[in-house]
Amino acid sequence: MPATQTPTTGAEDLDALQRRAAELAAKAKALTDAYQRSTWYRFTAVFFPVPFVVVLLRLDLENWHYYIAGAAYLGFSALLYSFDTRASDRCDEAVRAAGRARQAYELASHPSRRLAPGAR
Repeated sequence: MPATQTPTTGAEDLDALQRRAAELAAKAKALTDAYQRSTWYRFTAVFFPVPFVVVLLRLDLENWHYYIAGAAYLGFSALLYSFDTRASDRCDEAVRAAGRARQAYELASHPSRRLAPGAR
């Protein structure tokens, strides 16, 4: 241990683990809430404009315009799927990290871990 570092007690370690678990849980909740709020906007922005334009202009569209609209619809859908999957994975990883931190705290605070070494 370096000379400038003070020794920590088990209670301080438990407090640090508990703080870290709480911080990660709050971060995961905030990230998940933001994801859920923005998902509806993304879905609306992708799945509404192309069909709306097709319905709005259906009397003025040539046959080949429908192929362009279909390709645009599929392209925007694939882009949304890619973007949404990445955002969802970030949320899932944050939730898993919070769970691991909570589990580490619970394991460290378990009564059997507080026994003196060699005491059974």
